Amino acid sequence: MRVPFLIAIPACLLTVFLIWWIGTRKMDFLTPPPEARLQQIRSEALASLPVSTMQDDAISIRVPLPEPGPAVPEPLVEIEPVDIGDISAPPVLDTYSDRAPEGSAKLLALADALEKQGAFQRALLAYERVLDLSQSNPEQIQSAINSIQRVKPTLTLWNSDPDTALPITIHIGTGEKFSEVLPDILGKISADLGNASSGLVTFSNKLNIGRSIQDTDAPTPVAMWITGGAKVPPSTDVLSFTTDNPDSLRNDLLKTVFNLVRSHLSKSASYTPAPEITDEPLPALENHITRLLWREFGTLLNPPVEE
Repeated sequence: MRVPFLIAIPACLLTVFLIWWIGTRKMDFLTPPPEARLQQIRSEALASLPVSTMQDDAISIRVPLPEPGPAVPEPLVEIEPVDIGDISAPPVLDTYSDRAPEGSAKLLALADALEKQGAFQRALLAYERVLDLSQSNPEQIQSAINSIQRVKPTLTLWNSDPDTALPITIHIGTGEKFSEVLPDILGKISADLGNASSGLVTFSNKLNIGRSIQDTDAPTPVAMWITGGAKVPPSTDVLSFTTDNPDSLRNDLLKTVFNLVRSHLSKSASYTPAPEITDEPLPALENHITRLLWREFGTLLNPPVEE
C-alpha cells in the first residue's frame, strides 16, 4: 500500500520536529556555561591532542643573544713623525731636493708640518719639490698647486734686486692690426711674469710689426719666441696663433709664454715638466712653474760666457 505524498511529507517533518523537541526541551542554549566548565573543556581538548615528536629546525630555535661585554678600544694608528730638520738655516731654491726620492706624499706631509711650525718659506719650497722633482699623481699635483697658490702670495719676492735677475726678452711678430694695443699689453705681461718668477727673471719685450701682413678683418697671425740677454742669445722655439679679438689677446699671449717656457724646460731631463694649464694662464705661470724652474729657464737662455 503506497502512502500519498501529501501525507508522507508532513508526517516526516512532524516526526523530526517531535524528536528534536523531546531531546532539547530541557536544554538552555542562551545561558553561557560557567568559567569552571570552560576550563574543564579546554583541559580535555589539550589532553586529546597528539604529542609531536618533531625537533625544532634551526630557524624556529631561538638562540639567546650573548650579553654585551666591555667595549674594546680601537687600536691607535701610529703616525710616522715628520723630520722637519733644522729650520733656522736660510733655505736655498733647491732646498728639499734631497727629499724628493722619498715621494710626493712625504713631501706634502713635510710641507704641512713646516706650515704648522710657521716656516712658510720652507713649506713653499717643499710644495714646489712635489711639482719639479717628484713623480706625483694628479691628486698630489693639485694639492701642491692649491697650497702654492695659498702660501706664495704671503711671501716676499725671492729676489728683490732687479740687477741680479736673469734678463729675458719676449719677441712678438705680427701685423699692424694690434700695433697700438700690444705695447701696453706687453708691458703689463712683463711685470706679471717678473712677479710670477719671484724676481728671479726680468722681462722685456720687442715688437716686430710686419708690414707685409695686411690689416684685414681676417684673424691676424701672432708669432712669439723668447731669448736671453746676450748679443747672440739662445732662443726658445717659435709658437704662433691667430686672433681677431683684442680682448683675448692678453690671455693668448700669456698662454703662449707658458707653453714656450714649459716646452723649453722639458728639454732638460733634470726636472719634471710643469703641470699643464687647466684654467687661466697667469695663475699657471705663477703656481705651476716653480721658482727653481724659473731660474733654470733664465739660466738656459743666459749661459755663462766662455772666455
